[in-house]
Amino acid sequence: MALRAVHKRYFREFVPAMAGYVVLILLSVSWLKTLEGTTARTIVTLLPVIPVAFVIRAMVRVIRDQDEFERRIDLEAIAIGGGIGAFGFFTYGMLLNAAVLAPPKPEAVAIWVMPALMFCFGVVKCLLRLYYRLR
Repeated sequence: MALRAVHKRYFREFVPAMAGYVVLILLSVSWLKTLEGTTARTIVTLLPVIPVAFVIRAMVRVIRDQDEFERRIDLEAIAIGGGIGAFGFFTYGMLLNAAVLAPPKPEAVAIWVMPALMFCFGVVKCLLRLYYRLR
């Protein structure tokens, strides 16, 4: 199946942004080991956030420009994936609160919220596309 123009544009925007993210996250992690000073550490730490903003922009643009059915699938995937991600983090928090699990550093949990949400969204979107295709 050939990609429609809206999806080609999405990949043209998404792939470079994700490549930039990967490069900047690797550079950021290595530079942070040697940097001194709050200002420099803050700037280097936040560098990978810039391409993530472009990823979000690409996602918003593709959702806005898709047809109604594709938008419906994305909306359902965001709602269900967000619910699953929130439920998972809530459950994890409850287990931490009960001291059933050893507590990680707070930043170790916070940094996984967005990747977990995007992962859940992606899996649910694939399942919804399959569901509607077989229906």
